Amino acid sequence: MKKVRVNYEKMYYGFPVVLISYYDKEGIANVTTLSSTYTLKDMVMLGFSSKGYAVSQMKEVSDFVINIADSKLMEEIEFCGKNTGADCKKFDRVNLTPVPSEIINAPSIAECPVSIECTLTDVIESPHYKGITNILATIKGRLVSETHLDENANIIIEKFDNISYFNDGVNRGFK
Repeated sequence: MKKVRVNYEKMYYGFPVVLISYYDKEGIANVTTLSSTYTLKDMVMLGFSSKGYAVSQMKEVSDFVINIADSKLMEEIEFCGKNTGADCKKFDRVNLTPVPSEIINAPSIAECPVSIECTLTDVIESPHYKGITNILATIKGRLVSETHLDENANIIIEKFDNISYFNDGVNRGFK
């Protein structure tokens, strides 16, 4: 396979799309779309633009939920990614249902098959990466739809219809 050197501003190479839900500092449920995430055991890392409303609120309230969306939620994903919670209450504008957590102060999203409840532990803002804020958090709980589990409570991988995000700085898209 012949390769060509490219000079993209950025390159997202198929990150899973998630919906991050939280209560803002006024206690209003809100949600944003994100694709820069990863987990290792009970640790999770999220990457945000430092200017975003969601990251500013999460730094104050600490608790949030990572909701794994599927392709049925593309309209909601697009809306929540293009609009800021500073201007609108997104749960009032999309077909998503916030469900209060039993263990943290953040709502999960009923329509998502997986919800991961988290509490912020560290905020990382480096002068080497201006405009980027990384949130490091501890996973406090995991919720999986019973339709996505077998009789032993193991995940049925074939049930998932996750969305991946791609972007080269010019072209962006979901798969």
